Amino acid sequence: MYEDRTQDVIVTEMLKNFGKDVRTDENSLAYNACVKTASELEDAYGDIMDIYDNMLPDTQDLSHLIAYAAERGITYHEETAPIVCGKFKQDIEIGEVFTCNDYTYTVEELISGYDYRLVCETPGTEANANLGELTPQDYVEDYQGGEITEILVPGTDDEDEEMFRERVMQSFKSTAFGGNKADYRLFIDALEGVGGCKPIRRDKESNWIYVWIVSEEKKAASSELVSKVQTVIDPEQNHGEGDGMAPMCHNVLIKSALTQSIEVKAIIEFDTGYSAETSETQIIEAVEKYFSSLRDAWESNELNDTIVRTARTEAAILNVEGVKDISVQLDGKDENVSLTYEYIPMLGGVTIE
Repeated sequence: MYEDRTQDVIVTEMLKNFGKDVRTDENSLAYNACVKTASELEDAYGDIMDIYDNMLPDTQDLSHLIAYAAERGITYHEETAPIVCGKFKQDIEIGEVFTCNDYTYTVEELISGYDYRLVCETPGTEANANLGELTPQDYVEDYQGGEITEILVPGTDDEDEEMFRERVMQSFKSTAFGGNKADYRLFIDALEGVGGCKPIRRDKESNWIYVWIVSEEKKAASSELVSKVQTVIDPEQNHGEGDGMAPMCHNVLIKSALTQSIEVKAIIEFDTGYSAETSETQIIEAVEKYFSSLRDAWESNELNDTIVRTARTEAAILNVEGVKDISVQLDGKDENVSLTYEYIPMLGGVTIE
């Protein structure tokens, strides 16, 4: 990016800004001042290049890539040492050190009898084929001999940097999905056009998991939106095959939330100077705002009923300027309206008397 921003280039650019009456030849005052500044600027451009290269995983050096991957839950596979079985003819103390050929091993734990688990001090694959006689590094009283008979866990080399980079890049092409309620909600709510959802576990008598959704406007979802979400989650042509985001064996049906239209009848006593004609628009807006708040809470309400309350409707209207007293009926009754979890309330009109 800034490969051409070398000291010589920067010095040349700086010296061009001096007038003709100023000496700019080598060892002149102007030249020496510019050289020192240009050297610092070249280093600064180099630092900027390092920062730029290490911003994204496709160009990061290994140390930055490891730190970046850790934030995504991806671990770099560092080299590991071989673990071997040492077969002795006597009891050996844990922590005792032995050599075999050119490699050193430490006794880690007893397996059984006189067989012990030893770990090589040399990490990597270099000692994976090393078998043979074990010689104690320090004096072992009445040592009767021992040997490495088996490689229990082969050592591994550091993961290839580019293979690790590929693993990190592949993580952007797939999304972990456990299939629990929170996973469904988090993923579906993030889809364009969706304003909320309710995943419902299947009944014992059913093979279907239902997910009810609403639009971004907190209204019934269109057939196009339902179809779009269905295809992303569990395509209709092969339910339960895991071709969408839903895990295999999850037969998912996406359904639009149902709506129930509720008519509001308001018997209002107005203050002097106010009437139904002057306040109707504000009253309708106040009631609609209350209904909208119920729709906003629909998702978090989960399987609980949504209650449209006469008292809350009256309180909304009472906040309108000019309303002195109020009595409300919902769908012609002096009682609350209860909607089951799949329904959202819609205002069916306001009649003012």
